Amino acid sequence: MLLAPHCPMKEPVRIPKNVLDELESVRRYTRVDVLDLPTLRYVAMETHKPVLVMWIDRHAGDYGRGLLDGFRATD
Repeated sequence: MLLAPHCPMKEPVRIPKNVLDELESVRRYTRVDVLDLPTLRYVAMETHKPVLVMWIDRHAGDYGRGLLDGFRATD
């Protein structure tokens, strides 16, 4: 589970494990949480993470909430 450092914590956003793995990979690559979607999409495409790009395109609001409340794999 990837958690955001804030309190109080709400329920983490549930995302597919492969998407979470790609998101963590991009986060390690950039060494920060990517706050803006265009940069996240660009880095994901440059690092060959198309599943993450497709998920972000369909779940932009969930990504923003996950930055605050954390992410949890569904698989």
